[in-house]
Amino acid sequence: MVTPGYRVSDDYALSDIRVVPNPYLIHSGFNETKYVRRMRFTKLPSRCTITIFTITGEIITNIVHENNLDSNEWWNLRTVNNQEVGPGLYLYAVESEKEKHIGKFVVAR
Repeated sequence: MVTPGYRVSDDYALSDIRVVPNPYLIHSGFNETKYVRRMRFTKLPSRCTITIFTITGEIITNIVHENNLDSNEWWNLRTVNNQEVGPGLYLYAVESEKEKHIGKFVVAR
C-alpha cells in the first residue's frame, strides 16, 4: 500500500506541520472538483487535535487525528455547520499530548 505524503513519526516537531496548499486558491485548476475542496495538514503526530479559527478567534471546526499509519489529515473547508468557509486568513492550533503549535493559512478567491 502506497500512501502519498509523510510517514508517521513522533520525531517530527509540531513546528514542522504544514498546511498544503497555502494559500488555497478557490478557483485553482488543481481542486478535486468544482464542489469538493480539501486542504491537507502534514507531518502530524499519530494523535492530536486540530482546531481551526477565524482571525477574530471564532472556532470553525475541530479535527481529531488518530492514525498510526498516516501523518496527513484532510479538511474539506467546511465549518461545523457544514457551510463553506469564505476567503480570508485562518489560524489553526495543533495539540498533541506533549505540546501545542499555532499556525496560519490563507483561503483566497
